[in-house]
Amino acid sequence: MPFIPSYFHRHRRKLAAAIGVAAVAYYAYSRVKLKFFEVGSQFSTNLTNRENLRRRFEQNQQDAAFTVAALLSSMTDPILSGLPVEEVTDELQAKRGPLAQPSHGLGQSGDAANLETTSILSSSTLTTADGAQLLQPTRTKKQLWNDLKIMAITRAVALIYAIALLIFFTRMQLNMLGRQNYIKSVKAMTEGGDLQDELHQGASEDQVMQNEVNRKFLTFSWWLLTQGRIKIVSNVREATERVFESLTPRTELGFGDLERLILRIRELVDAKNEDYLEILLPTTKDGEELVRSNNLSPLHEFHSSPIREQAMAPLLRALLEESKDLIESPNANRVISSLVSEGFQLLMKGLQTKYFPRTYESPQGEYDQNNVQFEDEEKKVRLANILAGITQQSQEMVVVSQVANPYLSAMNCLSELTNFSAIVYSNIQANWRSTAE
Repeated sequence: MPFIPSYFHRHRRKLAAAIGVAAVAYYAYSRVKLKFFEVGSQFSTNLTNRENLRRRFEQNQQDAAFTVAALLSSMTDPILSGLPVEEVTDELQAKRGPLAQPSHGLGQSGDAANLETTSILSSSTLTTADGAQLLQPTRTKKQLWNDLKIMAITRAVALIYAIALLIFFTRMQLNMLGRQNYIKSVKAMTEGGDLQDELHQGASEDQVMQNEVNRKFLTFSWWLLTQGRIKIVSNVREATERVFESLTPRTELGFGDLERLILRIRELVDAKNEDYLEILLPTTKDGEELVRSNNLSPLHEFHSSPIREQAMAPLLRALLEESKDLIESPNANRVISSLVSEGFQLLMKGLQTKYFPRTYESPQGEYDQNNVQFEDEEKKVRLANILAGITQQSQEMVVVSQVANPYLSAMNCLSELTNFSAIVYSNIQANWRSTAE
């Protein structure tokens, strides 16, 4: 077999080159294959992380909606008791006697004020406790009507602003803390830890302090529920008095007239609320101390000490400073404006449906586009009757249920609010800065 060695000897360079090319090709193939699997693994990990982020984010928004419903009574009950529309209505009714008493001796026009009182009373189902002492029994019917007018409109508009700001502030707070929990979970997975093991073994000192910082941060909603609420009602009442003071209960308004008057109230209130920061958070050290003094930690849950307080102060300060930056941002103003707009749209839609219907169904209850009949666009309704509808809308605003409360349901689903929540939740850099300080 001398032929084979001689063949390899003659073609040794070609064979060496071929072997080299094959080796390089095999190595390149191995690298490409490895890279392909790495990319696939990374892609799969990214998908898992994104799905985890999406799931946590959606759960966080649901938690925020439930929290708003839980805090709603704390925000709205003082507004209802401070503006006792039903008490004034009862006093007006008392001045005309029992509902069943016939009105003898009326002129051709009749006693319109009495009929209007009955209209409002029949639409009022809320009762306000401990509100009688706020009323002046010697007030004339004219004075009572003026008080009823200002109170009913102020209450409805103030509730819209209060609910909008409560939703905004709660979403902001819970998304900041939700982001913190998400980063913690990612860090635990990266380091090979297990959150369940940590829970079984007991929280660390750092985690105990962080939980207390989070609790302290959440208690700052007390400012909005108390001091902020007072400012909201004050601003709205001042604007309402300016716009509606000259109108009487017998004043007849078209829907366009009413819409312009309500819009004017909003313009005046928004001019005073260019900076919502003072309503949502204290801007002074005395204000922050007032929040802390009214929200002390239960001793059995957390034993504070100077060292712990000193360690927690920068963490709480970072959360408060980030909150102030978010509140003063253009995004926040747009979100709050959208929430308030949604509330006013629902209010006006409810009043339009009740008093200024544009269409009505056929007797068979079927909608026929070719037979749509329009009401007179110039239809006028007395302000006294409109106040009854405004009172009804106020009652819908305070229902403690996202499903049964159309205002909560609509505001919580606004795309502007969801986008803002996503910005807050995904602001990872802010969280790293807060933990590093």
